Amino acid sequence: MALTANLIPSQVTTYPCPYDATLAFCSAQTLNSVASGFLAGNVNATLDLGGPNPVSAAGRTDFIWNLDITTLDETTTDETYQIFLVASNDAAFGNGNCELLAMHDFGLAANRIIATVLGTTPAIPPVNLAGTIIQIPATNLMQRIYYRYLKLYTKLAGTTPILTFTSWISRAEIDI
Repeated sequence: MALTANLIPSQVTTYPCPYDATLAFCSAQTLNSVASGFLAGNVNATLDLGGPNPVSAAGRTDFIWNLDITTLDETTTDETYQIFLVASNDAAFGNGNCELLAMHDFGLAANRIIATVLGTTPAIPPVNLAGTIIQIPATNLMQRIYYRYLKLYTKLAGTTPILTFTSWISRAEIDI
């Protein structure tokens, strides 16, 4: 059975998360090769939660991580896409000095991270829409450690992976 929307509510609700370039990782960035790494970031490669931007805060910062995806190619059926929100207190994001805050994966059911449980990702973009948006509540607090820096890590695999997306964080009207 394919993943389908529930009939109720009839109007999809979203968090009010306006795009702000100072809080954005990327804007309409296309990744189109089999690759892994800190590849996304055509606006800001790293967000500094302790620096001079609108989310600067000492300690905990709660936010919504937004993924606005306009292209996700699954034509050869073996493509997989994994997007990770990674945090660190090391601005260089050195190996072994990072923590995973959130992630989402896309692809056919057999190619997803929990293949026996998850269904195939619904078509992106959906019929009659320019794209799809995924909003994930998150925080920079993990295992009693506050993380100052955020970065996106992407992992694309398969024959012809093509991903075009915009990603940012927002603190607008959040009550989590």
